[in-house]
Amino acid sequence: MKKTFCLLATAFFLAAGTLSAQQIRSLDIDVYINDEGDAYIKQLWDVNVVSGTEWYIPIENLGGMYISGLEVEENGSGFIDEGREWNTHRSLSEKAGRSGIVVKKDGVELCWGQGSMGDHVWKAGFVALKLVQSLEDYDAFNFMFVNPDMIAGPESVTLTFHRMGEEPFSFDYTRFWFFGTEGESELLDDGTIRFHAEKLRRSDSVICMMRFDKGHFQPSLSKDMKFEKMQKKAFKGSTYKADGKKKFSFEDLLALIVGGGFVLVIVGLVLLFLYSLIRDIILKITGHVWSKKVFGSTKPQGWEREAPFGGSIPVAAALLKDGNRLSLSVGHTERCIGAYFLKWIHEGIVTPVKAADGHFDVQFQSEKPVFTDKSEDSLYDKAFEAAGQNLILEKGEFDSWAKKHYRSLAGWPKAIETEGRNKLSDFEGDRVEESAKLLKFMIFLKDFTLAREREVPEVGLWGQYLVFAQVFGIADKVAKGFAERYPEQFSKYSSQYGLDSATMCTVVHSWSNSAVHAYKTAYDEKISKEAAAKSHTSSGGFGGYSSRGGGGGFSGGGHGGGSR
Repeated sequence: MKKTFCLLATAFFLAAGTLSAQQIRSLDIDVYINDEGDAYIKQLWDVNVVSGTEWYIPIENLGGMYISGLEVEENGSGFIDEGREWNTHRSLSEKAGRSGIVVKKDGVELCWGQGSMGDHVWKAGFVALKLVQSLEDYDAFNFMFVNPDMIAGPESVTLTFHRMGEEPFSFDYTRFWFFGTEGESELLDDGTIRFHAEKLRRSDSVICMMRFDKGHFQPSLSKDMKFEKMQKKAFKGSTYKADGKKKFSFEDLLALIVGGGFVLVIVGLVLLFLYSLIRDIILKITGHVWSKKVFGSTKPQGWEREAPFGGSIPVAAALLKDGNRLSLSVGHTERCIGAYFLKWIHEGIVTPVKAADGHFDVQFQSEKPVFTDKSEDSLYDKAFEAAGQNLILEKGEFDSWAKKHYRSLAGWPKAIETEGRNKLSDFEGDRVEESAKLLKFMIFLKDFTLAREREVPEVGLWGQYLVFAQVFGIADKVAKGFAERYPEQFSKYSSQYGLDSATMCTVVHSWSNSAVHAYKTAYDEKISKEAAAKSHTSSGGFGGYSSRGGGGGFSGGGHGGGSR
């Protein structure tokens, strides 16, 4: 009896664990709006089903809209359309491969058979006639695209709006706001409007309100109201503020007082900046720019002919970042991008290729090498993707890729610093003594080509010299110095890459600088987008952060959805 009870209890907890695994991993929605304001809405559901016989989506509050034409497919196979006569009282197998619409008093339910438990990826599309409405002063809509209280909160939602025809969306005639959850929206270069949110709560929804100047749509549904009324309902309870509508109040007076304090803070920050600037100038003049705790001295002396810590670029990045006493310094981490490019050239992982206009592109191999540094592996993947199908990273391609993937690249410098610190923590010797060698190695690279002695540096280390010269920000000078002081030896070194010494200097300079520029472009893009998003949150309509609250007066949507 006791054994039977244990088995039943185990089965119960296993079943409970299975039921809790209900997931909506992602929901991607594309909305195509034509000139009449009608929309074709395409959804891609990536889910894990653990209960029920069908998937359903309630769409209520239609207010003159009409929903029709449901089409569903999975694994390339279309479902049988049963029209508006869907029967919910059937078994799992009876509903499999079939779809239909249930007509309700206040709207409809889009339904299709789940077919089986487990993972599914469904494509569902339907028509929403009269989405865009003609108001007295603008054309507009306020529609719920993702319902609250579904079987599970979506882990990721992407909602993209497309304008059908030749005219894309633009800020010349379009404004948009999002409500119901925390996410970000933007008008992309291709004229589409994109909203993205992650880890939605079950109580979250996605509501979009859009406003268009007259003359861009010809809606067949008209309403006797101004957009201001729609906006006022939607903005109630939100973080958005209607421009020019707020009256001076006690809160404004309080804000004015706080603003005065803010001015004092700004003045204090300016004074602090001036102090830091003067301090940095003094440190640069005296040469005491390094941390004694990290390097054992604020101004190390002497030469070191090889890079310490086994020539680890991440360790060098971490040390130069953590050991810099200059308060206004941005660090040297981004230079490591160019350093890895030079390392790949030296190791034959990539090959410089001369373009028609004389500049040099970089040819990748089809097979990816094995890297020991995680940051190097990550950077290679980004550069390889930017190169495209021809495997040649051409002029400007990395910059263009960085603009589109600024989040990915902007986090890279922090990642390489973290990797370097982790490697440092595993070092078993005298860390400060070994760290000091990094600065002595930098002094060696700066001074050696200017020294009087004629000893030729070991040619086998020249690749490391150029790589770390890039980390230190002096790669072009070091390459030029070696080419001038040791022309025969440097020519032999550079010829193994199919280049003469002058061309090697050009490649070192152009590709290291181009790679760093790509990072800075990505970082600046990230900062400017976030600043624009925050600045537009109050005025609204230009994208940026959504409001979890608000969105009232919406059409469509409803409550619930998912498995049943």
